Amino acid sequence: MKKQNCWEFKACDRGPGGSKDLCPAASNTALNGVHGGTNCGRACWAVAGTYCGGEPQGSFAQKISDCSLCDFYKMVREQEGSKFMNSYGLITMLNQQPSSMV
Repeated sequence: MKKQNCWEFKACDRGPGGSKDLCPAASNTALNGVHGGTNCGRACWAVAGTYCGGEPQGSFAQKISDCSLCDFYKMVREQEGSKFMNSYGLITMLNQQPSSMV
């Protein structure tokens, strides 16, 4: 079973092939493959500036409380179970990318 990325689950036009500019979750390759997703599509809560709700969100620290209530975040946690990667690990992976990639 193919796992959905956030832009697929939310029917967002900012994913690959969408009609709007790509969201950082769709364009940033730092977390490609994490939780079985494409780019950061299954770890969007860790990525700054995502377009959840159509508006650019802030940093991880600014948005994580809202993200933790999100139906997509809850679904990924449930699907991944003990394989769910914690936010510290995700942020560490993001910070290891060259600055031009994040």
